[in-house]
Amino acid sequence: MIETKAILIGEKHRGVSVGTLTLPNLGPHDVLVASRVVGICRSDIELRDGHLEHILEIDYPIVPGHEWSGQVVEVGSAVSKVKSGDRVVGECLITSHDWFGCNVHGAGSELFISPDSVLHELPDTVDDVMGAIVEPFTIAFRAIRVAGRCDAGDVVAVVGGGMIGQCAAAICHANGAEVVMLEPRENRRAKAIELGSDHAIDPSAVGNLETWFMENLGVPGPNLVIEASGAPAGLALAIDVAAFETRVVMIGITGTSAISAPLNQIQAKNLVITGVTGSPGVWPAALRFIGRAGIDLRSLVTSTFDFENATDAFDAVENPDSMKVHLRPSNGGVK
Repeated sequence: MIETKAILIGEKHRGVSVGTLTLPNLGPHDVLVASRVVGICRSDIELRDGHLEHILEIDYPIVPGHEWSGQVVEVGSAVSKVKSGDRVVGECLITSHDWFGCNVHGAGSELFISPDSVLHELPDTVDDVMGAIVEPFTIAFRAIRVAGRCDAGDVVAVVGGGMIGQCAAAICHANGAEVVMLEPRENRRAKAIELGSDHAIDPSAVGNLETWFMENLGVPGPNLVIEASGAPAGLALAIDVAAFETRVVMIGITGTSAISAPLNQIQAKNLVITGVTGSPGVWPAALRFIGRAGIDLRSLVTSTFDFENATDAFDAVENPDSMKVHLRPSNGGVK
């Protein structure tokens, strides 16, 4: 067994700390990985605050980290898809009830164990920082595929300019669609334009969204809406902004169970609404897309902390000016 430094959630009530984790011996299909870069997601904040306990059985303390890149150190006896020295990323969803970095120890330790079934080798064109962005990218990538994809004939509205919203906008832009980012924060609107969105507006500053779409795009609204904020107002806006027969896909996570939204418009507009969780089945395609489309979202990383400063890193996530906060171990780091 191996002892390793780890970020621990829940060792103290609703707290983040750094301690020691004892790893078990590798099973036949296990892979020992050295952490390189770990992203903090909004769901990590929900994990810290106890808001995931209604959907997962969590045995605290738990090691977070489901957005990550790492390097293989050792493999189990039955592992053939990766080998020592390979740079890898991994999927969050192990089973429907086992989520890596949520109720299964994640990548927030200097060394960690992952099942080989969820691992994918990083191409040489994707560095460790971009590698740690692959997981949120795949969420948006799968959502757009599930919603029926998009192309140059589509007008897409992305609600929420956080990490996954920016990923969604970049994907739609790469597919040729006209992209409108709906985001109240000026810095996030500016970042969306920088990364390829055609328009970025504060929805609260627009008197009538249908009029805005007609005047600026010649259509009464988008024919694809991607809700990526998870905010109650954003969930309601996704329905309100949709045009007739629009596809709406919901990927933003919210801890609010009761939300006021214009549900009468679902029937009146003949909307097709889909909820998407996770990104099974799309990782190889998403990695090819990143490489072929030249997707580079590293500028979304606003700060990077050592593991030892994990508490400060979690606090930084809640700063409205933060886009993506990364962690890296003091014994490794970005290559």
